[in-house]
Amino acid sequence: MRTLALTGFVYTALALSAQAGMPMQPRVTLEPHRAVYDLSLAWASGQSGIEGLHGRFVYSFTGAACEGFVTEMRMVTDISREQGKMVTDQISSSFEDLEEGAFSFSNTMFTDYNLQSESAGEASRADDRSIAVSVGDEGPLDIGKGEFPTEYLSHVIDAAVAGRKLYQADSFDGSGKSLLRAVTLIGNRAEIAGSPQWPITTAYFSTGAGGDQTPDYTISMSLAENGVSRDLLMDFGDFKMAGKLAKLEMLDPARCDDQPATAANKR
Repeated sequence: MRTLALTGFVYTALALSAQAGMPMQPRVTLEPHRAVYDLSLAWASGQSGIEGLHGRFVYSFTGAACEGFVTEMRMVTDISREQGKMVTDQISSSFEDLEEGAFSFSNTMFTDYNLQSESAGEASRADDRSIAVSVGDEGPLDIGKGEFPTEYLSHVIDAAVAGRKLYQADSFDGSGKSLLRAVTLIGNRAEIAGSPQWPITTAYFSTGAGGDQTPDYTISMSLAENGVSRDLLMDFGDFKMAGKLAKLEMLDPARCDDQPATAANKR
């Protein structure tokens, strides 16, 4: 079962503490880095059929605000099930330019080393913050007003620095063709090795549904002011996957005359 459910009443009450009006430009400085996480099974329901899980998650964040940010992720999991083992390999890449309101993305999924799905697309945002998405050969689709992933993360950290306990917004990350309502609960600030950090939990809801809702999935972590995450916990409903930070490499910020390269922004 899902770990976080918000009724319409509680949802509305929490929203009163969220930032009113249009979001401001992020004030925090996210630092380029490459993080490697060891994955393990934290919990699984009997209905999931999952008996064990291990793997690795590699996250790379590069670029600069002056020219855009590149996020590249690869998650490989070896899952033991009642029916036998299964290996999944998920690869995603995105380029995000907040000044231009541009976002490009690509996603690839392998199961047992066989290609299962592949997609790539672009999103553009108008001055009124409405987003139009094009995937493959399909024409632009207006999906409503929202934020892009790096922008949302920056706003969460801005809220944490300001002492707020919640940030929420509609968000588009390229994993589908529609917005998701992201709701982030922020815990108390702590200092780890001289760096401010906050425990956060973000729940992602399908937009447009009314009444009581459970999230599509939730992600909890310890989030530092520079954007580095530790102690991941990903809840997919019938199982939870933990990610322990195994290696962290801080990278140099991109110079404004060097465009970061990724498959997504070469489209």
